[in-house]
Amino acid sequence: MRRTDAVWLGAVCVCEMATMLVFLNYTAVLPILQVEWGMRHGEAGLIFSAYQACYLLAVLVLASLTDRMDTRTIYLASAIWAGVAGLAFPVFAQGFRSAALLRALAGIGLAGTYVPGMRLVAQRFASQHRGLAIALYASAFGLGSAVSLALAGYLARIGGWGLAMGITALGPLLAAGLAAAVLSPAPPPPLTRSTRLLDPGVFRNRPALWMIAGYSAHNWELFGMRAWLPPFFAAALVHRGAGVVEASSLAATLASGILLVGAGSNVLGGWASDRWGRLRVIVTSQMLSAACSFAIGWLFDAPLWVMLTVAAVYGVFVTSESGALSTGVTELADPSALGATLAVQSCLGFLAAALSPAAIGFLLDRLQSVSGGSAAASP
Repeated sequence: MRRTDAVWLGAVCVCEMATMLVFLNYTAVLPILQVEWGMRHGEAGLIFSAYQACYLLAVLVLASLTDRMDTRTIYLASAIWAGVAGLAFPVFAQGFRSAALLRALAGIGLAGTYVPGMRLVAQRFASQHRGLAIALYASAFGLGSAVSLALAGYLARIGGWGLAMGITALGPLLAAGLAAAVLSPAPPPPLTRSTRLLDPGVFRNRPALWMIAGYSAHNWELFGMRAWLPPFFAAALVHRGAGVVEASSLAATLASGILLVGAGSNVLGGWASDRWGRLRVIVTSQMLSAACSFAIGWLFDAPLWVMLTVAAVYGVFVTSESGALSTGVTELADPSALGATLAVQSCLGFLAAALSPAAIGFLLDRLQSVSGGSAAASP
């Protein structure tokens, strides 16, 4: 990889990390808002899912538009949107409905930054370096998510959830400033086939669709884990005698450490997929991740170090195939429909990401109604 390409990729990854500061800030303060607003698990999960749901609707348009217009323009406008929507949350959110609406609007910002940024990376790097480059970019997603959790949890403890949501919302605005200086205009390639916004040829590309299906299954697990691992840790701490605010802050810090582990494994997985094949990395990672997913929920009453050890292993394998999956999609896509293919990938993947947190929340409500217990400490 050339030095200039490495520097450019590093700057794009920093931008991605900054835009992600609004991604899990809500999760960090979720237990606090559940108590303050009297929300059930299902409502709390729906607020997280609203972000993903609006994302998947917007990404069909914004990612497909990268086949028609300058990707840089889409990226900058979306980063600014994400920052403004994030700043609106602590000002206007007063309960379940207003919070869900504002989080949904913030999802548009992610739709116009993450996938367009991935397209820019895919176009700049040839196949022999693309797996590592996209894995590094995807790891910035995880790193930014981890910082979002840790920073929001710390700020909530010292100044309340409003301060936590407001400060983290500055991240996308900083990303817009850096991206404006780093990114060059990126006009799309000449159209060779369909003039429709979403090329129907994408749905006839079976190899790409199978890879997208694998990505969707990956997202179902990953985003269910990201949404509920911090509340799981917080519930375990409250069960052991901690207060809700203290438990939420510590749980956010612990979960951010797990996400940091995952960001590193994402890079390693992308590097391995360049050398040993995408399929081998994907299958191995997903089977080991599934084993951790089946196990960790039963550790609620186990010693804390056992729970954290399994969570750390889970953090390694839940993301290690992410770069290989996304790289596989870019390699199997028709070059003239790359934006449309990435749009379908992201839409279906984040449909799974939107459904998973809410489904888990409603399942928790159902189990809690049978077993009893408070929302903050239900086993």
